[in-house]
Amino acid sequence: MLRIGMCDDDLEGVKLTSKFLDAEIINQNLDAEITIISDNQKEIFDKIYKKEIDILFLDVDFKSNGKNGIDFAKDLREVNKDFYLIFLTAHQRYMHVSFIVKVFDYLVKPINKNILEDLVLRIKEEFTYDKNIFLHLNKWESVRTNDILYIEKCGNKSIVVTNSSKYSTLKTLETLLNELPIFFRKCHRSYIVNENKILRLDKKNGYVYFSKDIFCPVNSQFNL
Repeated sequence: MLRIGMCDDDLEGVKLTSKFLDAEIINQNLDAEITIISDNQKEIFDKIYKKEIDILFLDVDFKSNGKNGIDFAKDLREVNKDFYLIFLTAHQRYMHVSFIVKVFDYLVKPINKNILEDLVLRIKEEFTYDKNIFLHLNKWESVRTNDILYIEKCGNKSIVVTNSSKYSTLKTLETLLNELPIFFRKCHRSYIVNENKILRLDKKNGYVYFSKDIFCPVNSQFNL
């Protein structure tokens, strides 16, 4: 599920926008949820730093409680380059400088239903095809690629393992490998690992460790 944050010093206005956005998320069956609405930039910064927001709607015209949106976005990009940024503003004059912080869209208030309908459609298309963010296991279920530790072949299924959960899919290891980012590698005929999550490689005993208690086998015939 996509986690959406909204940051604006006009809380009443952004809450109204959030209701319209919620309705459009439901209408278009987007797997997303607004998880935070705040006028506190420190609170939003912490969420972005911890990668707990995938899409941030950010007001440009902060009149109080922090920096203007452009400067705040620069701070956010220093700690997280991966989240999607959508600016909210009453003015178009900042549009030309907004692109230096990798903005996905720039919405001029007041924001109506047609604008949000088009935006949600583009978000849905973007996240459907961005394999660096989500691995689609089936029609209804996806998992964040950054959360995956390893994938194991188990009979006619593949088991996707994260720190907290296990997911099952009928996709083969070969299919999954083609759908995953380049930092996923086959380490065994029945296993794929996320190289970014490897804590320790024990070639002598033939295991890859992701934590003290989570590990999977590795075969020397595979380069890792």
